Amino acid sequence: MADGSNPNFDAALTDAEDARGAGDKLRSLTKINPRFAATLARTMLARRDHAVVEAFNAHSETVGYEFTSGWASNNIPFVTPLLRDFAAKRGDAAIRYLEIGAYEGRNLAFMDWLIPGRLDVTVIDPWFDEALNPEEKYHAVEPRFRRNMAKTGFRSMTAHKGFSTYELPRMLAAGEQFDLIYVDGSHTALAVLIDLCFCASLLSVGGMVVLDDYWHDISEIGGPGVKQATDQFFNAFGRYFEITAVYRQVALTKIAEIPR
Repeated sequence: MADGSNPNFDAALTDAEDARGAGDKLRSLTKINPRFAATLARTMLARRDHAVVEAFNAHSETVGYEFTSGWASNNIPFVTPLLRDFAAKRGDAAIRYLEIGAYEGRNLAFMDWLIPGRLDVTVIDPWFDEALNPEEKYHAVEPRFRRNMAKTGFRSMTAHKGFSTYELPRMLAAGEQFDLIYVDGSHTALAVLIDLCFCASLLSVGGMVVLDDYWHDISEIGGPGVKQATDQFFNAFGRYFEITAVYRQVALTKIAEIPR
């Protein structure tokens, strides 16, 4: 593939590709929240179309996107049918889409390709922070993101440069609402739990939130990770959500407003 991504990622994880190997991640998955287990089984048994990854990569080459990583490719076969079904249920209406953690914009480019001309996009990302990612390579990420986004066809795009734990409360105070939210920011349990709680209020009833990297039970800087935060959130607020899918990602559809 053009960006070096691996379509067999689920079966061929190595420490070179991620901070932990396949064994550690599979052990994390064995500790799944019991309320997710049935949906995980159905999702794993469902047929996934890996050809869509190749089709998107071909599109990316044609457009001339600049991607240095292929993380999003690992999720495309899983999330594509969910997103197609979600978009189809909304007819031709515009979709208010929030993405937390954009990096170079590869997932956004995929969304633009899969649901063309339908998305009003809001994105949150710090892109560079001297304390968290001081390496020189990170200076180039935001300019690359901007160049990539200039090649998309979104209805609109608003980019907030900052951390979601600060930006999401401002959005809630401003009365913003979204139909579809993708959460892939910090992987610490504290940040993920804050993201999920605010996104639960920002999400409209009938909307869907997709959370990446559910099986990460250790964050990139140590301590509890995505899995613990997701389980705690769902234990508290699960009655307000329908479990749409569970695998590498967790997709929840909001079925009622949460009292606050």
